Amino acid sequence: MFSEAVGAVFRIVALAEMMHAELIAERLDYLGGELPTEPKNIAVGGKAEEMIENDVKAEEDAIALYKEIIKVAKDEDDTTTRKLFEDILRDEEDHHNTFTGLLE
Repeated sequence: MFSEAVGAVFRIVALAEMMHAELIAERLDYLGGELPTEPKNIAVGGKAEEMIENDVKAEEDAIALYKEIIKVAKDEDDTTTRKLFEDILRDEEDHHNTFTGLLE
């Protein structure tokens, strides 16, 4: 069934997102920033299709944010931050492609 088939996809992407969070936290700490302590609201869908639609939107938001961070890092001549977010952006675009493909 559809929901069972996408369970592995959710797990793989969730693990990648946790790694992204860890890398971003390490970079933010290195730069002297404050790490957020309050989680953002999370959209929870009851059915697999709803969850995938929520994930598509979350990936689109992340892609837009990371492109902006890359631009700022480039303007600030912060090569390490730029490269980090370029790598993460590549993953986010792949996740977006995966989720939109599941909806087709």
